[in-house]
Amino acid sequence: MRVFLRAFLVPLGLTLATPPVLAFDDDFEINDINLSTENFLDIKAHRYRKSLEYWWFDSLSGWRINIVSLNTDLAFTQTELKLENALSEYVNIRLEVEQEVFYADKDFPLPTVEAEVYPWAGNVGFSLLGTPAYGKREMDLGVALIWGRRPWNYIRFEYLEVDSLYNKKNDRDNTFYSKEPIAMKLEGAYQFDGHYKLRFTVSRDKPLELVDPDNNGIFKHKASDYFLLFDYQPATDSVIGMTINGFTLDKSSSQTGQDQQQATDYVSVDVYWVRGMGKPYELRVGTQYDHISNDIRDFITGSDEHDYFMKTLQIYTTAYHPLNEHMAWDLGLYVGQVEEKRNFLLDASRDTLNDDIEAKFRMGFEYSSSDGRNSLQFNISLNLDDPINDPGDGGAISFQSVF
Repeated sequence: MRVFLRAFLVPLGLTLATPPVLAFDDDFEINDINLSTENFLDIKAHRYRKSLEYWWFDSLSGWRINIVSLNTDLAFTQTELKLENALSEYVNIRLEVEQEVFYADKDFPLPTVEAEVYPWAGNVGFSLLGTPAYGKREMDLGVALIWGRRPWNYIRFEYLEVDSLYNKKNDRDNTFYSKEPIAMKLEGAYQFDGHYKLRFTVSRDKPLELVDPDNNGIFKHKASDYFLLFDYQPATDSVIGMTINGFTLDKSSSQTGQDQQQATDYVSVDVYWVRGMGKPYELRVGTQYDHISNDIRDFITGSDEHDYFMKTLQIYTTAYHPLNEHMAWDLGLYVGQVEEKRNFLLDASRDTLNDDIEAKFRMGFEYSSSDGRNSLQFNISLNLDDPINDPGDGGAISFQSVF
């Protein structure tokens, strides 16, 4: 497979990648996680509403960005760009980039460029993909097999060699992969009987090992993630549905003066009912459960070893109402039970526990194009669980455009 990719993709100049959540994202650090108790409510409060999500799912091209204040120092950011151009019924060219950041600082990823080929102009196809990078050691190269065509009723399997040329083209230092990173992904999207929508993604990063002989260093990484959406539409303006997404991540960094391991797990489950999409009032009620854990082992400074987790069970309701052709207000109420705990393995006196009720009220103003395909929204939040001492609770700006 590696010989095939290098023989065909590199000469063709297809320096083409997958979104970072689906492949190793060049994060070589051990990430300590320390969230604020209201953070999962913050993220939920400023997500795109359901009708905007459907615009996004139904489009082949678009871009959107969402910036949410989590606390005075950190923000949740969501950035997505997808562009598709059909050269003919046989060939499509796509460009994609995607990132969500909330638990650790991540570099912005290189974009994906993908050439989809349907040899018989039907539903059976394959694609060549990779990342455009000035340093060839950062290029990812891959292939995919496809049945069907985006945006719905398709399934594809992707095989990606991350940093495919690293060992041959690394001219910056003496590091090399003793186990080279490979990412595999299965994704699909289907609509059934005009009432059901299903979207899913499952990916796995096989174990990698990066060796640095100058400081006796070895970095190891493996990961997997998943996403599932299942919606039932009893009517065109109503949805009863569920989304599940999460990831597992295992990293270790060993070098002179450092020997650490990290294991991170995250899962989020959202169950919702939406009514009135495209009508004067779009209403949504739901409940969401989020759980993140992060266990760090330090074999040199044992006093820093700890287990961390935070879980939030929240209920929420939102209401969206257009005022005229371009303007609308969007309100939301979110209440959650939050438990956050950090346990130090060698010194229990340093343990921390937060067990709180968090509540917030979000007020939003949207300005959109008359056809609804472009939306700019500003949000502010009020802290309902401590309105006297801490009335303000951040805000957000989001934009979405599909075309």
